[in-house]
Amino acid sequence: MIVHVLGSMAAGGNERLCLEVIRRAPADQPQALVTIDPSPEGPLSELFRAIPNLQFYHQPYSRDARARFVVRLACLLRELSPRGVISYPFGLHLLISLASKAVPGCRFITHVGNPPAIDGPRRELFRNIVRASWWLNTPLYFCSKTVGDQFHALGARIPRHSRAVPNGINIDALRGAAARGRAARTKRGPIVGMVARLDAIKDHDTLLAAFSMVRQHHDGAELWIVGDGDRRPVLEQQTRERGLSASVSFLGVRHDVAEILGQLDLFVFSTTVNEGFGIALAEAMAVGLPIVATDVPACREVLDGGSCGALVPPRDSLSLSAAISAL
Repeated sequence: MIVHVLGSMAAGGNERLCLEVIRRAPADQPQALVTIDPSPEGPLSELFRAIPNLQFYHQPYSRDARARFVVRLACLLRELSPRGVISYPFGLHLLISLASKAVPGCRFITHVGNPPAIDGPRRELFRNIVRASWWLNTPLYFCSKTVGDQFHALGARIPRHSRAVPNGINIDALRGAAARGRAARTKRGPIVGMVARLDAIKDHDTLLAAFSMVRQHHDGAELWIVGDGDRRPVLEQQTRERGLSASVSFLGVRHDVAEILGQLDLFVFSTTVNEGFGIALAEAMAVGLPIVATDVPACREVLDGGSCGALVPPRDSLSLSAAISAL
């Protein structure tokens, strides 16, 4: 058995990666999913529960009861007796790793989905987490070479067997679903879209500013924003203030992302230096969409230095609007 330990069933890159890893496992490989968020449900719950024979467990984590969390998770893992544990929440993987040591011979890896902080106290925190990971012999699987390089730059000893394993997508399934979405399209367009969580790691603000300029030259253009997060109210307010309510749609968390990609004319990925990979960026590439993305290390890696999509400077709405209009 392989046990996947997930922070929550939100709709971020970690959760979508975990979903795809479980889906693609051999049919005869027993798997279990353990969620540690206080709430056992989330936007992707329906998709996880549709996976045949996947066992579900909930072991809520609390900062005030760390020791109790480790003991309870260790007891569960001893009962399941997995041959491997994959942890997705970085930082908390230290506690999950401790719990996994209750199972003799159990292998453990943790997925790392974002780069460390650039400076300040949080950078030192990341450095200490890496040191603790080395001490616990907990390999780190970085979502991209970019993230791996940035962790190595911390100067802390990286655990043995750590490596970059780029996030994966199911290309054939994506292309088939996108084709169905394209065939069902009724909008005239052009339709610009971005798929991402609405949080501080992304940069929807610059996208909205750029799209406001795009609308001055393309009256019929629409912007579809797929995803949800704590910045949604702020972004919706910006949309109203810019007079874009009629042309910008907030679609929320969707389970038909590939079909939506098939209806777009152009994919935009406006993000920050804190981006780790961008699964949605790879999905847009897979279905053949023209792409404009922010020129940050992760996007540069995924887009092969700009040969697979246009790259524009960070937080530059003028350059972004020009690239969108040109494509």
